[in-house]
Amino acid sequence: MATLREQWLSVSTELLVRATRGICAGSVLNAELGRAVTRARIEEWAGVLSLYEPQLSLVSLAEPRTEPRTEPQNEPVAVGATA
Repeated sequence: MATLREQWLSVSTELLVRATRGICAGSVLNAELGRAVTRARIEEWAGVLSLYEPQLSLVSLAEPRTEPRTEPQNEPVAVGATA
């Protein structure tokens, strides 16, 4: 019985190690794929942005100036009664 237990522990440990390696390898692969996709999207948007650069140079990126708002004054209005 002790031998069977040792074999079971050995096999289960080996399976756990293999599964962990597979998960780690999958995580690394997913991370690399994610970085590649992100890099491609940045390059695509850089190409799109370059199409608009002439127009963007005409746009002021400064804070817009706003005049102080004045609230409209409510004037009393005579309401006539109708019969």
